[in-house]
Amino acid sequence: MKPLNRHLLVQPIEEEREKEESVIVLPTDYEKPLAPYVVAELLDFAPDCQKEHVVGSTVVLERRMLNTLEIHGKTYYLVLENYLFGRLDL
Repeated sequence: MKPLNRHLLVQPIEEEREKEESVIVLPTDYEKPLAPYVVAELLDFAPDCQKEHVVGSTVVLERRMLNTLEIHGKTYYLVLENYLFGRLDL
């Protein structure tokens, strides 16, 4: 999939969630709230993006603005360039 209209194609990097022992009894279906941001690998970007992007770099973006598309059994993650917080240069 080639992103268009200032969108970035990303792949979220999943972090393993640790199960903590707690002295407080919580419901069995309780899940810890997710962070308001996502760390992802940049796979591709639209030709009309206004910033310079590097394919393969690690980026941080706003979680609620991450769009998930399922097309022909494959999942794609797109985000508008404006919702990118920054790039992690490790």
